[in-house]
Amino acid sequence: MPDVKRKILWSVLVTGTALASLSATPAQADEPSPPPASAPAPAPTPAPVPAAAPSVPASADPSAALMARGEYIATAGDCVACHTTPGGRPFAGGLRITTPMGDVVSTNITPDPDHGIGKYTEEDFEKAVRHGVRRDGSRLYPAMPYVSYSGMTDDDVKAMYAWFMHGVKPVAVTPPVTELNFPANLRITMAVWNLVAGSVTPETGDSATYDKMRRGKYLANALEHCGTCHTPRNMMLSEKEDSFLAGAPLLGWYAPNITSSKTSGIGNWSEDNLVTYLKTGHVAGLSQAAGPMGEAVEHSTSHLTDDDLHALAAYILQVPAKEDEAEHGPREGFGQALDAPDMRSGELTRIDKLDEMTGPHIYDANCAACHGGNGAGTSDHYAPSLFHNSVVGSAHPDDLIMTVLNGVDRTAGGLHAYMPGFDHDSDVQRLSNTEIAALVNYVTATFGSGDHGVTADQVEKMRKQLPKTP
Repeated sequence: MPDVKRKILWSVLVTGTALASLSATPAQADEPSPPPASAPAPAPTPAPVPAAAPSVPASADPSAALMARGEYIATAGDCVACHTTPGGRPFAGGLRITTPMGDVVSTNITPDPDHGIGKYTEEDFEKAVRHGVRRDGSRLYPAMPYVSYSGMTDDDVKAMYAWFMHGVKPVAVTPPVTELNFPANLRITMAVWNLVAGSVTPETGDSATYDKMRRGKYLANALEHCGTCHTPRNMMLSEKEDSFLAGAPLLGWYAPNITSSKTSGIGNWSEDNLVTYLKTGHVAGLSQAAGPMGEAVEHSTSHLTDDDLHALAAYILQVPAKEDEAEHGPREGFGQALDAPDMRSGELTRIDKLDEMTGPHIYDANCAACHGGNGAGTSDHYAPSLFHNSVVGSAHPDDLIMTVLNGVDRTAGGLHAYMPGFDHDSDVQRLSNTEIAALVNYVTATFGSGDHGVTADQVEKMRKQLPKTP
């Protein structure tokens, strides 16, 4: 998920400024990122790192079983999210991750020997994945979340290497080089962060044979990287271990509290509820996935086996409850269908009338056709109900604002969900910051947890976080 990685990188760069004069290594495009994980701290990198497997190039064809396992591990880790541009060729890189110091550009991680990682040995690959060290010995920016991958088992790293080398089609394209401002272009700053952020010991044994709870923990912490987004961070932007999955902002979006709290988290969800959400991105009467979580569902969790989904759900649902003072009741428990007379008078509105409308009028003109004038959505739940909806009921309106701006376009579990966005590039209706603020306040006041006083300035700040058009 590129959004959170820019936030991490910014803190890292500031931290390393004092040591900037110690190195003159220029910044280049960062190396690949196989599966994101939520392990809260990175592995130390000052000393040479032992290889996870023999240092040999990919030559002999691996077995079908090893290839299948490698593909599954890469999918569980959602490697494609950062290493594929919208509409681009898989894993060919080029996605821009915006930071205050410039754009970090994801690299080509196909097995092309000149443009990708085709010359990487298994040892080279393991060092990049779990320790943040490139083949040439320079350090990676944590936009490539090696700090989380360090919890992977040796066998899973080996399988993933085999699949990337033999199962991914080479692409002879070199993405633009990462060019960051000083001192971000000095990679010595990464060494500082690695030293202060700690380390994680890799899991051992065959991860496929773990019991349900251990397997769920491995999926959550070493592959699906739940904590990377859902855990708040300290001043050094490493995860707060005592607030695991307690919710955190994501530069526009808000990854909600998913601890077992019945007030602030998802403690009222059943295991089957969470499995359905991870498989399809939608659970009627609870929530639906959009933004970074929508991408994670589409490209990763919807492809997990049922056993793995149940293991992941079971583990998450037992995470100790953490309370959010802003939440005063279960997010999905707010609201009811609106029982009010039709506000439409029958008077036609001129197309050239440019006056900004009030919240109720904006809702009627842009939302009611799908979500209903009473907010109940469609009978088949394609357009979800706006009451008993954790996005609308949240004390943090960030996700609702970003959904209005960005829309929803998610395919998972054989189902496609689509809602147009209403930003400046909208094909349906371009709403101003003032209009979006009025709409969000009306929706949350009418169907959710109350009017949160969203302002036009707040919407403008979030609008700037929308993905750049390639």
